Amino acid sequence: MRINGTLRAAAAPVLLLAAAAAGAGSAAAAPGPEFQYVGADDRVHAATRPAGCVEAVGAPGTGVVNHTAGEAVLYRGPGCTGAVLGRVPAGGSAPTSAGFGSVEFAVTR
Repeated sequence: MRINGTLRAAAAPVLLLAAAAAGAGSAAAAPGPEFQYVGADDRVHAATRPAGCVEAVGAPGTGVVNHTAGEAVLYRGPGCTGAVLGRVPAGGSAPTSAGFGSVEFAVTR
């Protein structure tokens, strides 16, 4: 599964801040991407209903907003390999100074 680019870089900081400020309650009520980040290509990338290992398009990714129901684990390399750079809890957000190459989500059925 790959994450598709959705927005221009100029809007990225505003959207990420708005999403983080909205909190998990607002995200659950509104349809849309559940996981967002800014890539090295200066675009906001997003995934709706991510599960398993997801490659970071425009890697390395930074500025994570996680509105999924579970934790997002950020890995340095593609394919959820390499060092774990951080964990972003459900409904959380975090800046990442060391960009990530992939992110892992729990698979729910």
